[in-house]
Amino acid sequence: MTDESQPWTSRFRPRTLRDVADNERAVSQLLGWVRSWERGVPERRAAFLHGPPGVGKTSSVVAVANDLGFDLLEVNASDYRTRSRLDDLLGRAALQSVSVLGRRRMILLDELEGVSGREDQGGISAIADIVKETRSPVVLVATSAHEGGEEKFRPLRRISLLIEYGPVPFADVLGRLRAIAREVGVAVDEEALELISERSRGDVRSAINDLEAVARGRERVSAEDVTWLGERDRQEYTPDALMKMFSARALGDARQVLAASYIGYDDLFDWINENLPIVLDDPRDLAEGLDALALADIHQGRARRTQAYRLLKYMFNDMTGGVALSRRRSKGEGVPRQIRSALPRLGFPPSDFTVIEAPGGVVVRPVRHLGNDWGRVNSALRELGGTWMRGEGRWVVPYLRPPQIVWRYRRTWHSRRLLRSVAERVAERCHISSQEAVREVIPLLRVIFQGNRGMGEEIAGWLELEDKEAEWLSP
Repeated sequence: MTDESQPWTSRFRPRTLRDVADNERAVSQLLGWVRSWERGVPERRAAFLHGPPGVGKTSSVVAVANDLGFDLLEVNASDYRTRSRLDDLLGRAALQSVSVLGRRRMILLDELEGVSGREDQGGISAIADIVKETRSPVVLVATSAHEGGEEKFRPLRRISLLIEYGPVPFADVLGRLRAIAREVGVAVDEEALELISERSRGDVRSAINDLEAVARGRERVSAEDVTWLGERDRQEYTPDALMKMFSARALGDARQVLAASYIGYDDLFDWINENLPIVLDDPRDLAEGLDALALADIHQGRARRTQAYRLLKYMFNDMTGGVALSRRRSKGEGVPRQIRSALPRLGFPPSDFTVIEAPGGVVVRPVRHLGNDWGRVNSALRELGGTWMRGEGRWVVPYLRPPQIVWRYRRTWHSRRLLRSVAERVAERCHISSQEAVREVIPLLRVIFQGNRGMGEEIAGWLELEDKEAEWLSP
């Protein structure tokens, strides 16, 4: 029995192969490979499913497991990205061909693109080692089997059966939407269904999201009700959808961004979190918005831990309506205000730059040669999401920026490495934990090193700090 409060993508997720839309060749390959385990461990112990989002990769694995009677262990790889966590979770399970209930086991590692390879402490190599030893079928799922020039998935591709999924044809998407509309009891005009199907570009999941956005809570949907849906372009449309959400004055209007953004809920959360300080420039509004976002995070975490998916509706409400309705006193000066305050903090007079608001973002152009100062300016504007337009002599800073967390981690990598190194030396000398050293001791050391150079040198000698570590304590 399904929970009607679940998102429709979860409620109508295919449970058997009869429900899987198209990609018959890929599904047939997957089914044949899984059945080959009945004759013993095959040469390829893993199947690597890759293709665009929303085309049925994960759903087909679930359907095959259900039809063939496998006990499916489903893991989001982006949540277990290190070797130690993967070994703890999958090491023993992979070496056993049956579960504690006596059923054959299958392992599904989804969202592999969330594992960054070298940066994630051996996550990809750990998965490869598990595949080489597994006694159960392992299915890997990602949007692409290649990752730019680095080819981080090369260790997995060498030992896996590659199965490619393509966009679902228009007719199959349309048929799926018709069936869902009948089951929920909503009369949807054929023209409306065709419009949603056409604009999904073969992404069944996004088409179901669109249908839910216009049909949930209604008895009839006409073609006019779906005209607000635009062509699907995830990169370009996300900022527009967020701007509509931030401008909403009612919960229902704000929630439509869930269907209009065309990105996953986790990514949408990161986009909202990144842009809150831009849109909510009043401290009181910002505090309320962050409280709403924190509640959304709590509800999502509880829903995942307890599988009580009815909690997701509270996450959606807090993440969209709760944030949007916090905007009461903010002026919306956003990015232009941030740029005009950032440049003087670097020591530049306003006359050194022209700052112009354009349709694609704020254009910042230096009026003189910056020389060695260019790096400082570029770093500050990059922090705001800006991009240096090579050959044009200008930066463009978008009004709403993509999440910058990955770039910030890379930029602070050297500082964080020195922090860990100093914390380990302090912990060893003072017989405390590294966490306590970071929290209690290092802030005091930085005050001493900056205020009393002689005492700082004595402490550096006692701790046996390297020159670069001592310099980090006294910037």
